[in-house]
Amino acid sequence: MSKKMFALIAALLTMVLLFAACTPGTPAEQPTAEPVQVTDAPTEEPEVTDTPEPTATPEPKPKLDYSGNAILIDFDDDSCISASCCTYEIRSGEPWLTVLTEAGDNNITFAFDEVFLTEDYPIIAFKYRVGYGQSIRGTNHFYSITGAGGPSVQEGTWADLDFMTDLDWHIGVFHLTEDFPQAASDWSALRCPTVDTVGGDLAFAWFGAFESEEDLAAYDKAFNDVYGEKLVKAEKPKEEKTERVPDVLLDEFENIVLDFEDASDGDLLSGYYAGDEWIGKFGLNSSKFVQEGDSVALNLTFDALYHNSLVKSDKGFTAKFDFRDNGNGSGNFGGFIFGFGDENNDRDFYENAYGKDGVNSLVGKSGIGVTFHGDNKIYIYLRYWNADKSKIDILGAEYEAPVNFNEKMVSFVIDDDGTSKITITADGHLLFTVNYSDPGVVADAVGYYEQYFRNVSITDGAGNEVIKSDQSLLSIYDSFGFGARARDLIIDNIEVVTKK
Repeated sequence: MSKKMFALIAALLTMVLLFAACTPGTPAEQPTAEPVQVTDAPTEEPEVTDTPEPTATPEPKPKLDYSGNAILIDFDDDSCISASCCTYEIRSGEPWLTVLTEAGDNNITFAFDEVFLTEDYPIIAFKYRVGYGQSIRGTNHFYSITGAGGPSVQEGTWADLDFMTDLDWHIGVFHLTEDFPQAASDWSALRCPTVDTVGGDLAFAWFGAFESEEDLAAYDKAFNDVYGEKLVKAEKPKEEKTERVPDVLLDEFENIVLDFEDASDGDLLSGYYAGDEWIGKFGLNSSKFVQEGDSVALNLTFDALYHNSLVKSDKGFTAKFDFRDNGNGSGNFGGFIFGFGDENNDRDFYENAYGKDGVNSLVGKSGIGVTFHGDNKIYIYLRYWNADKSKIDILGAEYEAPVNFNEKMVSFVIDDDGTSKITITADGHLLFTVNYSDPGVVADAVGYYEQYFRNVSITDGAGNEVIKSDQSLLSIYDSFGFGARARDLIIDNIEVVTKK
């Protein structure tokens, strides 16, 4: 190839390259890319949206093989249940309704989904289990709810049940014509009590109205055939107790005498100032001051009067007062209480903490109570932990005193030596001697954390032992109070002092 030809080809090639460099949109016009940075970070996984789990289909309840005549409460239907100061629930794996008590007027009402007549379904029954350490207050009754209304305080429209407290399942039965003789025939519901202790539990396995005893028994059998293995006994709660010291604790009793001479006949107790520590607690607020001979005295009827603070017990105390039982010797409590702790005791010493309303009605949740049964009969009782019944209970004894408490004012003296012994005398006659020892926390008593004298023995005026327990709830602190429920007590010249 000649030199001229070679030069011509080179020139043409240069022109082609220059033309290509000036053509828009070619890679030569694009900015130079940043160099790729090296990193140790792992490559991100692409976000994956979880597929929601399908809603589990509730397992249907087993069908009971029952063909009797009954109207049963459906515990799953909230419209059938009305709770006051309590809550209720069916817990997982439990074929029963648990009712938990809250503070206040606690009760639960079961409403039937149809009104029925007593002659058609004359029995209301239920299967229940009382929780560990629980009891039901004697004034918290079963109340009928019918076309005539209710609940009502009218006699014959409410009834009681002797609850079993052995932690096992039992059947409660009401025969409507016998137990609610004044209730109307068209029934719609029954209001039931719950246990007293806040947080305490009462369980119902079933609840219904039945045509006959045979129908009731057949339904219980059908229920047990399906759920019998699950109807377990209540268990004792697992807790380590730590001693609690009362919040209201003084070195000694307020040193005053309540002779009420600054009151007038007819004045209400609720309007009377009795010092900083003597407190009135009122049920019907019916207690008044009356003229008793030459003196003004307190007529305690349906209220309480007590020393509010507990007192350190290393010195002992002496309580003195004049007393007359004003002819009303009913079964309701009317008398005095000492040795009660601060816990589990809201000082409702006119209310029933044990026994039935009007029959063996007693008060107080710890300590010793003394009530009067008319003429010369006096009754003393001790609060203690009953291991057989798994609850707080009483031991009591009636005594015929050598004085008549209805005839005239009787001078009482309660003397605690602060070490081991308390004596109770009336007009100089020894009525009872209380021997106490072994202070400490009562381990099994549910809701009780203060110290109590656990060994207590009470003898009558002749020295006969009438009460004894090694699980007693006699407070190591000193306390004193009066109470009356539908009674008529005359009290005067109250003086409670710590020994010097």
